[in-house]
Amino acid sequence: MAKVAWVLGGGSGIGAETVKQLSQRGWTVAISGRREQPLNALAVSHGARPYPLDVTDFDAVNATVARIAQDLGKIDLVVFSVAAWEVTKPGRYDYASFAKIIDTNLLGAMRVIEPVIEQMRNQGFGEIALVASVAGYFGLPRSAAYSSGKSAMIALAETMRTELAPDNIAVRVICPGFVKTDLTAKNDFPMPFLMEAEDAGKRIVDGLLNSKKFEIAFPLRFVLILKAIRLLPYPVFFALMSRLIAQPRK
Repeated sequence: MAKVAWVLGGGSGIGAETVKQLSQRGWTVAISGRREQPLNALAVSHGARPYPLDVTDFDAVNATVARIAQDLGKIDLVVFSVAAWEVTKPGRYDYASFAKIIDTNLLGAMRVIEPVIEQMRNQGFGEIALVASVAGYFGLPRSAAYSSGKSAMIALAETMRTELAPDNIAVRVICPGFVKTDLTAKNDFPMPFLMEAEDAGKRIVDGLLNSKKFEIAFPLRFVLILKAIRLLPYPVFFALMSRLIAQPRK
């Protein structure tokens, strides 16, 4: 019996490439996103099962988990790849912008996690992969809401990894660097080590299927640089962040 994956944010970008990779490797893939057209396109091209969904709607999320489990018999793997992003000016901290991003990126994950854990406990196994970002390693200028939400997601995954192990539920966190998507196309600043979405999708699925590592992070050089920055003493760190703010935009 084929394994079943549910990819949220599967209509475009990293999520869509993850869907393609899993389908090519023999998985049955359910896909969710707010826009039906790209979901239907992947259904035609890669045999995926579309389940349109807005992760800010708690009741709809619960109903969708139940539908997928009923239609496909189980859920072996959930990949949460939903992301909202907005380029902001330094010093801007308006509530509406934060609420939109956090409600989608972090609370959206929580709306999914609760019913998914219940389903996986009932079936006796499962795996949850949360797509965070290297932007969650520390507070990045111009991305306060996005960075803080992804940082919280990393901490959430760390807690879940320990607490859900007795239930035979594995938890991973995925931290990509800059990837060419509709979201990053909005950026008006340099993006080092920018990579194609197809490459990112392949790295994610390779990591999920061929290793047991908690963190799947790439590209390696960028990850190592950012993790080294995270270890800097605060005076050095804040001096470096100030230089980033002063950098000219595109």
